Amino acid sequence: MIKTSGAIALSLALCTAWGQPAAPLSFEVASVKAFVPGSSPGQRRANMSGADRIECHGVTLWYLITYAYGMKSYQVFGPDWLKDARYDVMAKGPAGTTREQLPKMTQALLAERLKLQVRQETRALEALALIVGKNGPKLTEAAPESGDGMGGAQIGMSTSPTGGERLDVKGASMASLATTLTGLLGRPVVDKTGLSGRYDFVLEFTRSETAGPKGTGGYNEPPPLPPPPPGAEPGQSIYSSIQQLGLKLDGQKLPLPILIIESAERTPVEN
Repeated sequence: MIKTSGAIALSLALCTAWGQPAAPLSFEVASVKAFVPGSSPGQRRANMSGADRIECHGVTLWYLITYAYGMKSYQVFGPDWLKDARYDVMAKGPAGTTREQLPKMTQALLAERLKLQVRQETRALEALALIVGKNGPKLTEAAPESGDGMGGAQIGMSTSPTGGERLDVKGASMASLATTLTGLLGRPVVDKTGLSGRYDFVLEFTRSETAGPKGTGGYNEPPPLPPPPPGAEPGQSIYSSIQQLGLKLDGQKLPLPILIIESAERTPVEN
């Protein structure tokens, strides 16, 4: 009888392990429940900032999908009920879980509990390209301490004296601006400026151009804006306000990755 040495046996075991696909990332414990209005005094909210967990209350399935797959709302195509059905989700990863692993783990959770099936493809979409104007940008570089204190942008919204909307932006990248404009206009805005810095600026524009939360399937619907003061002017266009920064919103048809929802169940599998 031929005996295999310990070294050879170990080598064979390692080769066998390497040849097997890695186990899919999954949460150690998870709860997915249909949201019951009035079940909590808290507002709808989502906390995806934990190192090893997600905590969501009253969020739409649409929001969960965009988080799990790293998509903007306009990149997701599926039935309208995905923007209406809301859930409470609490999930914690095993020891050693990193924040970067949470979206993949959420994909697995949605597939298991809500039978979510998707496919990805590229499609040409009508979009707005955020580009630099012909006279160059007129932006103020942000100080190192500007922003939210964690390397991100700080964006405050208020009503301007003329009854329009005002955005005070601190420490924002052009990608952050494009994302904000997407939510405001309800149309895809893609950063094509080539600018890599972080900037402080103010945008004032008329409220009639904003799309509102329903267009995005968001989870935290803001309260309605107060009425404009009597006799207030309607305010300038957001397109004109962008041009004052030396930028431009240019309508284009752009090839963008999209996510198509093939199937999903509204009622989650029991925990």
